[in-house]
Amino acid sequence: MPITQPVLSIADQIATRLRAELMAGSFKPGDALREEQVAERFGVSRHPVRKVFQQLALEGLLVARRNCGVTVAPPPNDAVRGLLLPMRVQIETYALQSCFDRLTRPALEEWRGQLGPFRLACEEGDRAAVFERDMDFHRNLLLEADLGDLLPLWTQIINKTTAFYEHDRLGKGDLPIVYEVHVALLDVFERRDVDAAVVALSEHILNGEFNQRIHRRWHATRA
Repeated sequence: MPITQPVLSIADQIATRLRAELMAGSFKPGDALREEQVAERFGVSRHPVRKVFQQLALEGLLVARRNCGVTVAPPPNDAVRGLLLPMRVQIETYALQSCFDRLTRPALEEWRGQLGPFRLACEEGDRAAVFERDMDFHRNLLLEADLGDLLPLWTQIINKTTAFYEHDRLGKGDLPIVYEVHVALLDVFERRDVDAAVVALSEHILNGEFNQRIHRRWHATRA
């Protein structure tokens, strides 16, 4: 069955939320982040926040300069994104193939049942929460395939690529499409055709025809 997400430390919880906000465009490149402000926001001391800033700087989302504080990093250029997206496809499709036999109908139904917070985040228009739920879905593939050792690399790849709903590519009213795309992925997995599942996952990551088909279908039901 799908693996439950691991319990996170306070620092990891803060890092997860800030990472999602950075990826969802809640901050602009060059914006300054202050330890005291973030600590006050999350109700913690500055120590875990300092650790979070160090971690996100290592991941390339923040820029730390001595005596100048921490600022939001500029987005990666298209060349970097073009290099890293195929790596993400390779990692996730390998994970899917490795765990596919374990994705039985009961397991997939349990996974489907865990998508409630994903749907709620989309309906509420919370882009950062949508990003978190999106990454939970994909992270689950690596965990199910016992590829947890690849999570640090995978996370850095995610940080250097752009999710298809970021930067106002979808309005808040259209965010439920993101949820529907992931439900559709589970539908494909449930058909027990691993080749079709790999194609669907690849197209989804690359924002190809699979995503566009769900977009068209979603809009057609509301026309």
